[in-house]
Order: sequence, then structure tokens, then C-alpha cells
Amino acid sequence: MGFFDKLKAAANSVTGGGATVSVEIGTAVRGQPVPFRVRATAKADLKITSVYLLVRATEHAAVRDTDARVGGGTKTELVRGREESYTTRIDVSGQTTLASGAEGVWEGTLTLPVSALPTFRGRMIQHTWEVQAGLDTFGNDPDSGWVQIDVV
Repeated sequence: MGFFDKLKAAANSVTGGGATVSVEIGTAVRGQPVPFRVRATAKADLKITSVYLLVRATEHAAVRDTDARVGGGTKTELVRGREESYTTRIDVSGQTTLASGAEGVWEGTLTLPVSALPTFRGRMIQHTWEVQAGLDTFGNDPDSGWVQIDVV
């Protein structure tokens, strides 16, 4: 490995750029298993500690609040809030390696609790679900970024 290869490997470990990662998942029905697939293509040789799927649900609210001012008039502002209502990590695979240019595919199932809120989008309140697939490697983990999914 030459000097520039070492620099590139170091940069990939800092930025998470050692692989491209994607996740495929359909509509999830609470209480029923839903299959998912994680794909990764290595940009350099990778030693992977684990392949994982992060799941989170977030409730968002945006409400207009109007206050009367002393001396007359009103002041209206938009009050925003968010709260995670569900979060979990699923370990899909243990230790493995990917050679530069190689693609890895891992499959699993996700079962969300029946008591979890479904996806909904109202005028002031919404509840969203997202998944993120990642590779646990040295440095910053390459991941798919957060991908929105529908939960019914």
C-alpha cells in the first residue's frame, strides 16, 4: 500500500466513505415481520465488526401560538417540538470483511410493536418512521443515511 493509498484509507475511516450502503424495506405492519435488505459496496478493503439497522420513530408538532400584548395587538409565533417515540438497533450480521469493489448483501426481518404509533401526517402533528443501515467499522461508520418508511 502506497502513501496515497494510506491517506485515502485514513480519509475513508474519518468520513465513513469506505463503502456505499443502501437499505431496502417495504411498508411495515405493526406486529408483523417485514423483510429488509442491506447492500454495501466497498470502496476499499473493509473489516466489518457488524452490519446493523437503526430504526426510529419521531413525533413532530408545529402549533401557532397567539399571545395578546400589553397595550393592544397580538404576537403570533410557531412553536415546534419533536420527540422520539421509538428507537432500536438490529444487528444483522457479525464480523466479516469486504474486499475493495466487492458487494455484500445481508437480509433480516423487523417486527415493530403493535403498541407503536403508525405513520401519520396531519396539519399540525406528524409521526414519521426512518431506518438507517450501517457497517460498524474502524472510524466513522459508512451508512445509508436515514430513509423514511411507512408504518401501518
